[in-house]
Amino acid sequence: MGHYKSNLRDIEFNLFEVLGRDKVYGTGPFEEMDVETAKSILDEMTRLAENDLAESFTDADRNPPVFDPETNTAPVPASFKKSYKAFMDSEYWRLGLPEGIGGTTAPSSLIWGFAELILGANPAVWMYSSGPAFAGILYDEGNDVQKKIAQIAVERTWGSTMVLTEPDAGSDVGAGRTKAVQQEDGSWHIEGVKRFITSGEHDMEENILH
Repeated sequence: MGHYKSNLRDIEFNLFEVLGRDKVYGTGPFEEMDVETAKSILDEMTRLAENDLAESFTDADRNPPVFDPETNTAPVPASFKKSYKAFMDSEYWRLGLPEGIGGTTAPSSLIWGFAELILGANPAVWMYSSGPAFAGILYDEGNDVQKKIAQIAVERTWGSTMVLTEPDAGSDVGAGRTKAVQQEDGSWHIEGVKRFITSGEHDMEENILH
């Protein structure tokens, strides 16, 4: 048992009594995701969040990753690896991904409902496990080669980074000046500098998409 105490009643109240999502779940593209199925997912995610995910929060906060120039990785604490593995093994990250890469169609409201549980228990787990979600975008928007990369990324649970902040921008993202320039061969050249790269160079997956 970790520090986190969820409020599942509040999440279900907002989803099904305030927002009326009970009228959407179990219909149309969400035919297989009815209210009872959604509630069972939230129940299981609550158990996972309060126990496996929350357990490493304090230790990981006090022992942050430090970049190792010899291995070019930023190893995370063993306790956090355990929490991360528990979430990835649950395979709930497949909710909302395109079916073509092994995803399960689910309402966005349900995804953000269980995201609140993960983010409350251990925000870093949510960030480090974003690889499949980024692969989903690549699959939806990419060419045939990129779709294949997305499929492999999900099959092998590759990680991904969020490359956002620049040295002269800080929290003012609008001040960013880095740009991508497309080349004749279809590749892109990046001009600029990025820092504080979210979930970059960790040692939990075999590959990381930047």
